[in-house]
Amino acid sequence: MNRQDRISMALKDALPIVIAYFPISVTFGVLAAASGFSSLYTILGSVWIYSGGAQFMLVGMVGYAAVPAAVITTILLVNLRHILYGATLGPHMKTWSEPLKWAAAFGLTDEVYAVVSSRLKSGERLMPAYYLTFAFAAYVSWIAGTIVGIGLGGLVPPELSDILAFALPAMFIALLFGGEINLPTLASATTGAVLAITAGLIGLGSAGIVLGGLGGATVGLVVKNYQNRKQRSI
Repeated sequence: MNRQDRISMALKDALPIVIAYFPISVTFGVLAAASGFSSLYTILGSVWIYSGGAQFMLVGMVGYAAVPAAVITTILLVNLRHILYGATLGPHMKTWSEPLKWAAAFGLTDEVYAVVSSRLKSGERLMPAYYLTFAFAAYVSWIAGTIVGIGLGGLVPPELSDILAFALPAMFIALLFGGEINLPTLASATTGAVLAITAGLIGLGSAGIVLGGLGGATVGLVVKNYQNRKQRSI
């Protein structure tokens, strides 16, 4: 497969994400504008942070007058899951140059990881032309939607904005269940969900996301290793 074919494949794979990112980032732009954020800061939020969950959380926490240290800490905790994503994709980027690796890290989102991981499971190599095209298309869609959301401003009722904000986790859940479903993945997803919900109920807040990610990944790995040992013993 040549470079042009990889770019075409990336654009085709990215299309559902591009379409989904746009209205979600429009919602972010609307919420940020309604919360008093300036247009410049709102756009910079999408350009530099580029993390849907963290950006929505940022708007909410600033709206509740949270102290800066709490905001920064919470955003870092929410995004710690990307360390797990990077650890998974890193071995497939060994031959990439350092600038390309940094660009790949910046463009890594939940949805990008979900789709790229599905490609890797089918035995394909992870090439820069494919990954960076995919990530850049999603990135542009997110920024464009944010700008449109700012333009809409107060035209959208706050109640509708709150409902639309759920589109981000809903999209990731759809991508998750659209992939391979087996005992390790089910065990991992169930464990992560239980830990995250429990942490939230006992007041640990966003730390539950980290606990859920680490716990779910650990349980999934243990179950997978057990299955492999069992198969070898047969």
